[in-house]
Amino acid sequence: MQKGFLNNREVILKFIKRAITDSDRLNDQVVTFERGDILFKQGDKLEFLYLLLEGTVTLKRKNDSGISNDLITLEPGHFIGIMAFTTGKHSLTTGSSNSTCKALKINQAEFEQYMSDNPRLAHPLQQLMLGNLADRFTKNLVLESELRALNKKLGEEGEQLKIAYQKLIHQEKMATLGELVAGFAHEVNNPASALLRSSEYLIKTFSDQSKDDTSAQLFLLGLNHNPMSSPEVRDRLKEIVQRFPQITDRATQRKLSQMPEEALNVIESTKDNSKIGELIQQFEAGKFIHNIEVASKRIANLVKSLKSYSRQEGNEFEYTDVREGINDTILLLTNRLKFLELQLELKPIPKVYAKPGALNQVWTNIIVNACDVLEHGERLSILAQQVDDKKIEVIISDSGPGIPEQALNKIFEPNFTTKNQGANFGLGLGLAISKEIIQEHGGTIAARNGSEEGAEFRVLLPITNY
Repeated sequence: MQKGFLNNREVILKFIKRAITDSDRLNDQVVTFERGDILFKQGDKLEFLYLLLEGTVTLKRKNDSGISNDLITLEPGHFIGIMAFTTGKHSLTTGSSNSTCKALKINQAEFEQYMSDNPRLAHPLQQLMLGNLADRFTKNLVLESELRALNKKLGEEGEQLKIAYQKLIHQEKMATLGELVAGFAHEVNNPASALLRSSEYLIKTFSDQSKDDTSAQLFLLGLNHNPMSSPEVRDRLKEIVQRFPQITDRATQRKLSQMPEEALNVIESTKDNSKIGELIQQFEAGKFIHNIEVASKRIANLVKSLKSYSRQEGNEFEYTDVREGINDTILLLTNRLKFLELQLELKPIPKVYAKPGALNQVWTNIIVNACDVLEHGERLSILAQQVDDKKIEVIISDSGPGIPEQALNKIFEPNFTTKNQGANFGLGLGLAISKEIIQEHGGTIAARNGSEEGAEFRVLLPITNY
């Protein structure tokens, strides 16, 4: 899955630190703790929320026997006391500093005023809060699993600890579930919808359908077929009308125009015209199964991103074909692209050393941006080609209204969007994150307006990046 905002705590924290540096009022709210200082105790009512800027803080909890257990160590970018602060309940933990720490101290009574007076901070703070809640939720699940294994050895005492921990987990889950589900559901919605549409089609197609050799051949061709550009489909449609005069249904003609030559040859060799519809269904079924595979990978990458955020595992660099990621992204955005004129030119290019899921998010961000501003029938062009023996490039352009000139130098800044200014470019943190991803790969991303129309995004990637 592509890398979402939950994976960019460091990026957001840098932005917040700059905002603090620029504000005397916020600077006055920065406090320092020495090693061993207690920020708050278990059972306290918290009137302050701390955003950790430097150092680490450990949260501890005493059980009914008075034994203190370390629950979690918080690093810069984490909120301290977020559960008690947001719920108004007594703190479930004691917070103590492990080293010299700096934190932004936020008074509960002034929290809304902070948001109002510092609009540049509002969105980043909200993103960090959601990320922190997701982090706590994930770590609690890990701890729950570890405790289950420990309870088998500890017997009755372990069972008591398990019950106490489950009560804590329940309280944490109830507080975080609403925020976590909202963000996660938004990311999962597109691939989940593709899975649903594809599975429904397959159930209908394969209910009582026989599978002879010809059908299997068409199915495999559909399974491995890549999408065509709109001009290609139009040109082939004229050929299909002449090549298959016995087929007059426009929808069937259009399906044939999107098939590769091998599939058309198989259908053309069929003597029984009544079987053509069935063979086309086999090809379409293969395409939908490919959609399921792509959507499943996207969902898996979403989960992987959450694990990576909590440092359970990281996304690894591997040699990957950028064209495959672009094709997969196009398939998952079919519903957004079907009314546009798609011009796809993916030339032969070498594999690059990259994180495939992270690059897919870049393509998704740029393409969705274009879809937001393009009208029915307008053009979206995607070009991938090798620049020289060291670099490849991906150029995504459109025939839309272009990017406002005053926004060209700002669209990659965190929390910047022109949607609030009457245009439809910008994803808040989306393009800023895209820039971070490309820079992590040793590449560059730039945006400009075309000489005649529309916007153009150009991504340069090194073929190797050790």
